[in-house]
Amino acid sequence: MEKVILQIIASFAGSVGFAMLYNLRGKKVWTCGLGGMVCWICYLIMEQITNSFFLMNMAAAVVAILYAELMARFLKTPATVHLISAIIPLVPGGYLYYAMQYAIAKNGVMFYIYSQKTIVAAAAIACGIMMASSLCRLFIEMIHFYKNKIIE
Repeated sequence: MEKVILQIIASFAGSVGFAMLYNLRGKKVWTCGLGGMVCWICYLIMEQITNSFFLMNMAAAVVAILYAELMARFLKTPATVHLISAIIPLVPGGYLYYAMQYAIAKNGVMFYIYSQKTIVAAAAIACGIMMASSLCRLFIEMIHFYKNKIIE
């Protein structure tokens, strides 16, 4: 339990750090941190539900984009501002580091394992963002269409 709480706090801190790196100030910094935390909590929940590394990352990315779109509407900012900070906990930097370390050490089996995890995580994040972003845009367009139809 302590490890989970520490991971959640670290995801919040990492997301806040990246938000500050992009010169965000005030309330937006904290909402970006909250986005990273929510994204990582989703990842941890999916870890308990499924063994699929792809699904864990994709579900967390979907939650991240939904959160980013929601905050974009509330705070009148672009969704990418919140999305970039929210997906930071998911970025497979550790796997990439170990893949390169094993490549340099000429350990082909471990290089293959970590390279595969890096590519799967990156593909899952991209698929989740693409899928959720498309659905959000479709939903927004439908709302505008029906609003205009009612007014006419």
